[in-house]
Amino acid sequence: MAKTIPVLDAAYLSNGTAQQRAEFSAKFLEALTEFGFCKLVNHSVPLPVVEDTFSKIKSFFKLPFAEKKDIINDPQKGQQRGWSPPGEEKTWWLESNTGDVESPKFSDNKESFDCGHPDDKHFPNRWPTEEALPGYQKTMDQFFFDCGDLCSNLLEVLASAMGHESKLFSSKCTHEATTIRINHFPPVKRETLETGQVSRIWPHNDFGIISLVFPDRTGGLEYEDREKPGSFIPMPYNGDDEVVVIASETIQRWTNGSVRAGLHRVTKPHEMDPNADMVPERWSLVYFVKADRHVNVGPLKEFVTGEEKPMYEDLTALEYQAMRNAVHYPEPEQMEAIAAY
Repeated sequence: MAKTIPVLDAAYLSNGTAQQRAEFSAKFLEALTEFGFCKLVNHSVPLPVVEDTFSKIKSFFKLPFAEKKDIINDPQKGQQRGWSPPGEEKTWWLESNTGDVESPKFSDNKESFDCGHPDDKHFPNRWPTEEALPGYQKTMDQFFFDCGDLCSNLLEVLASAMGHESKLFSSKCTHEATTIRINHFPPVKRETLETGQVSRIWPHNDFGIISLVFPDRTGGLEYEDREKPGSFIPMPYNGDDEVVVIASETIQRWTNGSVRAGLHRVTKPHEMDPNADMVPERWSLVYFVKADRHVNVGPLKEFVTGEEKPMYEDLTALEYQAMRNAVHYPEPEQMEAIAAY
């Protein structure tokens, strides 16, 4: 029987003793190293903020097409901003492309909205009007900073647990490039997903340092079983106060492979009625923690010692983000996606 990912009490991050914080740090490192994932309870992002954010994102996706069209994402940019219509993103290209398909139709059965730091001048946020969705920007800004505080703390305990100065990772992340991603998975016929041409999200790694995923009560998020590569385990849902932490590609690169990114996907719920024809609607709220854009995301010198060689090339975080974005937006198909919406 496959092991399940650990659930850690994050109250020790702010309220525990030095020993409790050290114990948390060790368990956090162990979880990310073994699984690429862990869950936190009693974390510092207030539950009312999470609930308000979920409420606002559901209201966003109910807006008329005309409102969302005005803030549509340009997939040719180096960073997503605004609304991405259904089918625009194709995560199949990230990890599932074996090179034997010339013209894949594989797309993601979702629409999404992305925003970043409120003061980002490089890639400004694109918001619906206050009249259309009162309080939306304010809620998202509050969620952004609350998650940022938690993640900076997590990066510090991770560095300490690995035997390095606590600011090793967090000093490279002021959250200037960090992103909120909200996903809406509309109801879809079971047979549509089972054809293998469409998925809610194909198996993939996130690009940043770590990610936070606030779960929806509707299942579907799965993580790879590293004891059986290519097979996936449903992520259990145990309450609204949980958050999933995912190791991402930048931490893998910085640590020269010591901490590997956690491969995951979104599919139909494991607990779904086997006789049901429709896969239910689902939402997700994700916080992608990214290195500052000028920062090198090649292996850090602290993780390349002795005769060990770097496993990854030197690139800035912005270069790496643009390179990876180009993979899952393979063609400028945005107008086709809009027309099909």
